[in-house]
Amino acid sequence: MPKQANRFPGIKQLTSGKWQARVFHDRGEESKNFSRQDDARTWQRNLKNDLDRRPEGIIRSKRKWVATLLTPTGVATKDFTDLDLAIEWHRKGLEQIKTGRWIDPDTADAALSEYVQTWLDNKVEISGKTLATYHSQLRVHILPVLGAFSLPSIRNSDIRSWIAELTDAEVGATTIKQSFRLLKQILDGAVTDGLITWNPAIGIKLPKQPKKKARAFTPEQVSALAGECGKYGNLVHFLANTGLRISEALALQARDVHLGQKKLDVFRTWTTDATGKKLLGSTKTRENRTIPISPAVAAIVEPLMAGKGAEDFLFIGHCGEALDYGYFRRAYFAPAVEKLGLGDATIHWLRHTCASMMIKIGAPLTMISKILGHSSLKMTLDTYAHWYEDDSEHWATVLGNSYIDAAASQNTRIKQS
Repeated sequence: MPKQANRFPGIKQLTSGKWQARVFHDRGEESKNFSRQDDARTWQRNLKNDLDRRPEGIIRSKRKWVATLLTPTGVATKDFTDLDLAIEWHRKGLEQIKTGRWIDPDTADAALSEYVQTWLDNKVEISGKTLATYHSQLRVHILPVLGAFSLPSIRNSDIRSWIAELTDAEVGATTIKQSFRLLKQILDGAVTDGLITWNPAIGIKLPKQPKKKARAFTPEQVSALAGECGKYGNLVHFLANTGLRISEALALQARDVHLGQKKLDVFRTWTTDATGKKLLGSTKTRENRTIPISPAVAAIVEPLMAGKGAEDFLFIGHCGEALDYGYFRRAYFAPAVEKLGLGDATIHWLRHTCASMMIKIGAPLTMISKILGHSSLKMTLDTYAHWYEDDSEHWATVLGNSYIDAAASQNTRIKQS
């Protein structure tokens, strides 16, 4: 009986003596060569069985199993040499999509330190100064502890431990709060980008720290400081009378002053870019504001306007450029504070001084907030609420008297009727 060269369909012997097995499927033809016919038959049978049992969403292409998912973030595909691994990946993906917990498998292992750069690159709306602060907080406080963690692996307990470490290291309460807020923002971005399904920073409450109360100078102290600051005493009086931030005051140009209309435009502030270079930018709240010019402020400003062009700065240094904050603080303000024995007083106290004086004369909270350029009334009240406490007895008396007057008026009307 003659020898059969092809006992099985799709299997043939080559001139080299090897056996070639072929399988036809929806993506074309696939073949493989073997030294033994039995091995060729086994491969062919197994591949056909796998093709029959593969679920929808998995195809055979280029000798691999390709699993495809339509996800909330787009189409996700992954190649496998083993069908069972492809089926498991596909099954888990479908389950995640159904329950709203989909995580892109290509980025699931991305470390926090890797994602941070992407997050920073997309923060185009922040100032250079803020960006520099973010870089500092990340470098010093966040990434040394949490940077190597993959995003999905960060747990609520990891963040709590990190906060405890910062506290034990005696990092300031404000710095801890700012660093935590930054971390939470970054993790919010990871949720939005589909890299994690929830923000592990949610629900964490920072240790309560006693809030420092805003402190201010008395009018006598302001005058004394102005006297010690020599030619820049006008700046001291200006800050105390307007409540501007020092960086806003030093960014003022002649065109911002409208003496005839008795108003002052606050459109700019000095800030820095990520490298520390000084530049003019938007105000802290990114909102322009106009404040009234009092006769006292007009008397300060009018001499400063003499002979200046529209874009000349109001307060200038010895080189004719805008007065530098650091120079003024080191060369004038700090020595004045030390000489007068005012302890830890800062330039920002002059802003608080303006607020305290407005509160004492009964200015509405809305007007105080507008002049100071606060982002909300809540911020104004949170900062200066303690200065209203001294008036509590007075207003309680006024309230009580109003009830007495109302009751007396009501009794009079009853008797008359």
